[in-house]
Amino acid sequence: MRTVSTILLVLMVVATVVVSCGQKQVQEPLTEAPFYTTLEEGKQAAGADKPILMDFYTDWCTWCKKLNAEVFTDSAVIDYFVNNVVLVKINAEVDSATAKAYNVSGYPTLVLVDKDGNEIDRIVGYLPADEFIQKVDDYQNGVGTLEDLLGQAEGSSDRELFLEIADKYKYRGAPDDAKVWFEKVIAEGDPADSLSGESRMSLADMLRRAKDYAGARDAFAQIAKDFKGTTFAEGADIWTAIVYRQEGDTAKAIAAFENFIANYPQSEDVEYATEQIKKLKGIKEEETN
Repeated sequence: MRTVSTILLVLMVVATVVVSCGQKQVQEPLTEAPFYTTLEEGKQAAGADKPILMDFYTDWCTWCKKLNAEVFTDSAVIDYFVNNVVLVKINAEVDSATAKAYNVSGYPTLVLVDKDGNEIDRIVGYLPADEFIQKVDDYQNGVGTLEDLLGQAEGSSDRELFLEIADKYKYRGAPDDAKVWFEKVIAEGDPADSLSGESRMSLADMLRRAKDYAGARDAFAQIAKDFKGTTFAEGADIWTAIVYRQEGDTAKAIAAFENFIANYPQSEDVEYATEQIKKLKGIKEEETN
């Protein structure tokens, strides 16, 4: 028996409008990429020929909504999923088991797998339509995958390449491997340049993800000191506030967010910090109008 989502997909792909005069049928163009809602359904649809792209999202994720509105409605992307790749959209907070199985920790995360569900590689975050198609195509051809990058890194001193490898390990849920490559970026260059800054921010973030809140706060504090006057210091300050919030220390979280606003009044994150303060103080939206 077909599932509801399978039936809906079939209807989306073959939807037609019967014109009253004669037997002529006019096929309506799809307005969004056809998709399934479980990996098993995706495997059945893919057969032996097509790879599967799992889009892990949440209802509250802003970039997930942007991906839906701007990418999955693009005509070239729709055609791509009709003909080349099977799309499976998974709410990570509903199907948490699948999200956990693929070590999904941020949204949107799009994991490209083969017919057996083995990961080829993943996209973390938003990409515009043309870049999106190109990235998935590259992965299918073995270009830019973790395996490809590791091969390029043999005998190389390219720190940007090392950083890309580290990020791939990080988002695959392999923090020990990621740490090796982030530290390699730092060790083989200027410890105060932008590549080192990115690596140190990621190392601090991995401590936060592992719930080593004290370690994360110490790491962010050192970054703020070593990169004073840069965007890394700005980022470290707001992440310190986030760590306090996640740790459950409401008073220190509020103080840290207020300190961030005072230090970086022109930052694009001021609105976010302000909203966090309201939530932490329990201020309802109507009370601020």
